[in-house]
Amino acid sequence: MKNKPFWYVVLSIFFAICLYNLYYSWARISTDAELNDKTSEQRGEWLKDEDRQAFYKTAVSNSMSLGLDLQGGMYITMEVGVDQVVSGLADNPPDTTFRRAIAVAKKKKQTSQRSYVSLFVESLREIDPKVKLSAYFAGSRTSLPYSASDGEVIAKLEKESTDAIDRTFNIIRTRIDQFGVTSPNLQKQPGTGRILIELPGVKDAARVRNLLRGTAKLEFWPTYSIQEVAPLLSRVNERVKQVRGLVKVDTTQKETAAEAAKTAADTVKKSLQDALKGTLADGQKDSSAVKDSLSVEEQKAKFVKENPFFGLFAGFNNNDGTSPTIGFANINDTAKINRILEMREVRDILPSDLRLLWTAKPEGKAGSELMSLVAIKSNRENRAPLSGDVIVDARRGFDESGKNPNVSMTMSSEGARIWKKMTTDYLQKYVAVVLDNQVYSYPRVNNVIPNGNSEISGSFTIEEASDLANILKAGKLPAPANIEGSETVGPTLGESTTQKGLFSFFLAFASVLAFLVLYYRGSGVVASIALILNLIMVLGVSSAFKVVLTLPGIAGIILSLAMAVDANVLVFERVREELNEGKSYKGAIQNGFQNALWAILDGNITTFITGLVLFFFGTGPIKGFAVTLMIGIITTLVAALVITRIMLEFLGDRTDKPNISFGNELANRFFRSVHLEVIGKRRIAYVISAVFVVVSIGSITLQGFKFGVDFLGGRQYTIELKDNISSERVEQVRKALTVAFDNNSPVVKTVSADNQLLVTTSYLYQDPNAEERVQEALLSGLNSALPDQNATILKSIQVSPTVAEDIKNSAYQSVVLSLLAMFLYVAIRFRRWEYGAGAIISLAFNVTLVLGLFSLLSGLALAFSVEIDQTFIAAVLTIVGYTINDTVVVFDRIRETVHGTTNKASLPGLYNRAINDTFSRTIVTSTTTLLTAAILFYFGGDVLKGFMLSLFWGIVVGTFSSVLIASPVSLDLILGRAKQGTPATPTPVRA
Repeated sequence: MKNKPFWYVVLSIFFAICLYNLYYSWARISTDAELNDKTSEQRGEWLKDEDRQAFYKTAVSNSMSLGLDLQGGMYITMEVGVDQVVSGLADNPPDTTFRRAIAVAKKKKQTSQRSYVSLFVESLREIDPKVKLSAYFAGSRTSLPYSASDGEVIAKLEKESTDAIDRTFNIIRTRIDQFGVTSPNLQKQPGTGRILIELPGVKDAARVRNLLRGTAKLEFWPTYSIQEVAPLLSRVNERVKQVRGLVKVDTTQKETAAEAAKTAADTVKKSLQDALKGTLADGQKDSSAVKDSLSVEEQKAKFVKENPFFGLFAGFNNNDGTSPTIGFANINDTAKINRILEMREVRDILPSDLRLLWTAKPEGKAGSELMSLVAIKSNRENRAPLSGDVIVDARRGFDESGKNPNVSMTMSSEGARIWKKMTTDYLQKYVAVVLDNQVYSYPRVNNVIPNGNSEISGSFTIEEASDLANILKAGKLPAPANIEGSETVGPTLGESTTQKGLFSFFLAFASVLAFLVLYYRGSGVVASIALILNLIMVLGVSSAFKVVLTLPGIAGIILSLAMAVDANVLVFERVREELNEGKSYKGAIQNGFQNALWAILDGNITTFITGLVLFFFGTGPIKGFAVTLMIGIITTLVAALVITRIMLEFLGDRTDKPNISFGNELANRFFRSVHLEVIGKRRIAYVISAVFVVVSIGSITLQGFKFGVDFLGGRQYTIELKDNISSERVEQVRKALTVAFDNNSPVVKTVSADNQLLVTTSYLYQDPNAEERVQEALLSGLNSALPDQNATILKSIQVSPTVAEDIKNSAYQSVVLSLLAMFLYVAIRFRRWEYGAGAIISLAFNVTLVLGLFSLLSGLALAFSVEIDQTFIAAVLTIVGYTINDTVVVFDRIRETVHGTTNKASLPGLYNRAINDTFSRTIVTSTTTLLTAAILFYFGGDVLKGFMLSLFWGIVVGTFSSVLIASPVSLDLILGRAKQGTPATPTPVRA
């Protein structure tokens, strides 16, 4: 090797940088672990130390971090409501055509990658081809004239939508920063209106969801009193009775809502008294008491049946006639009441300026589940007299007692002026403080407030008051941002996964090193040192690029190390051939590296192309896998072609005949004795391949696949129980959950530990904000079936259908583009399309058999996932890269062997010879990679089992196809063209 001093200097500097970044990565991971054990307030206090803060910022800027699957946390996909941005820009009241276009475009967006604005314009023109966009969007809200062209309107809508997404992104980032999450990661997904958020170490998922999805639309409204609203609600109750056919309309009925409410309250009160009287001291009930209890229940049921509206309330406000509180209802009944209030027949009764809103949380005693319904006095424009835009500061505080948290607000001068007028106009009346259509408080105005300082109270916890102040201070979102998908990993699962991942990593790495030493002996020691240095480089470069290390990322590192083994094997096999021909040690080293150079480059370039496709078209863990894979490939080339050569030449410089071996003599004799007749028996291989393909396609067609929630949409939970449970009790759980999920049957199975369950359900999956309701139903069903097991949710994944469609599209694009890229590279590299065709057929065979295996296994009750999901796609693309690497090595030897041959009849023999020459390398590389996959499958935990199963099977069939399909197919294509008059000899390409 020339210029050795130069390489010594470059490598020394490079390793110093890697070690520098690794130190900060270790410091950051240690600090994150320490901070994650603290509350958000404690984290804030910890980071107030300027020296600590400075060091931590330096560590963050020079390090990688652990992903959610290694330390726990949340992965969230939010989608900005661009449809509401477009609706808000319409200056005129939207007509039926406009509303239909909005709805159609929203539906199209679920399966399209195009912008919402383009889909809206397309939908509007489909409904009305002659429509002029300025008819809807000219005016004060867009500042566009009525003469504006459609192009100008579209450009304005696109700009406003992009601005809304950017503002939403900045506001959400501010909220998260103030929340105190360590090392958050936020990314905008171009063209989709989505924001990807990673929050490592977060433990309170419900609190984070509330923090993120609130638009912070703060409003101050006057109110109606119960006296003003009661007669209207009495008419509502009667109208609902009429609609449901319970009674005919009685226009002479004079009973007010308060009177009907008193009747309901008396009934409930009487039933409670009777139930208490029927309880004896010894805990038994006599027959009369039971009879009385049943009688009371019948009375209550009769009242509810005869009063379908009032019967949903648990009580009414009949104490203070001036209060805006109408009544109280159980939190589970509020949706039923809302549906009644939204009925057309009911809306005709209620005035347009009356809005009935629920309080943000139950009021009264701790543990209460009763929500209050408050009467808001709105206006024709539905625009509040005072909004949150005037808030310049908000902070958590406490009331006069110092015990109850509240939120103190400071308004701008304009806000203070309006607030002073409002408190003057409504003195001794109630004003409601409404945030995101939920009433937080409705205090009586006892005094005029002249300075713009005010408070919000509402039975807050300290965390709730802090979060509300955070939201108000960050500002109002320009459009609603819904949580379209989320994944939550509990700290227990994260810690367990980390231990398994690290253990399997080091075990696999040590096993590969041991194999190299046993097989190659002296040169194996050199390769092992190079691999250790390669690992340092991979981790150091990952730290420099701030890679978020996940389990798929660890898998990418290990696979890149397996490819580094392959590079060393290629060199050692070539050096051994040179030594067997009588070359000197130095000559064998030089020729060995020279002959193996292009095989190494071709194999790693093709795999790097796979990594690029994964990076640009993959999402989440797929992208993390791609990053570490590409970094590993680059460092592999440095380690194999530079570091290994420097060490081997260093040994040669010390003595003319260094005592170093390049193979195991027993293995060498075995491979010298092997003479495969691959080409002559290729039709047998074709038949065997066809059988496997037919079985695979048959299973795919008849049985299909089991798709993961990230492809279908839905929710998946990992549940930990106190004890192991039997298969019979698993069925009991499924039945109980079916009832809890409103007859929506879930998939329930045990995972690797018999005290853990995996529950997959589509219950309420179309509602991204129903996570709490689903978890409540889940725990309710589990506790009814397993009351003694203390069921705990360790991990939850939520994916909406919109996100699922994007994941599927990116997965399909990744596979198709990878195959196309492979074909083009091989065809161009070897200057014959037949080579590219042989490689693609081999790849298609591998992918088909892996898909077939997962289809066959999908009908079995396995302890690990065999679903088609993002991780499976990463495995398929890894198989593609591995197979093409193996195939290209064989093609390189064929190209070298047939160089200069003009006799087409000799091609089969030359092909066969090239395949045999590379057979030892194929077996050694496959063995090390299979060893890695097997160890990761067995020890790596459930997260990697499906990935490694597909990889293991892919390596087996990939080795088979690269030897028995790719080369024979390319030969048959060349010979077939020769029969048609095309020259048979491949054009040689000398490295």
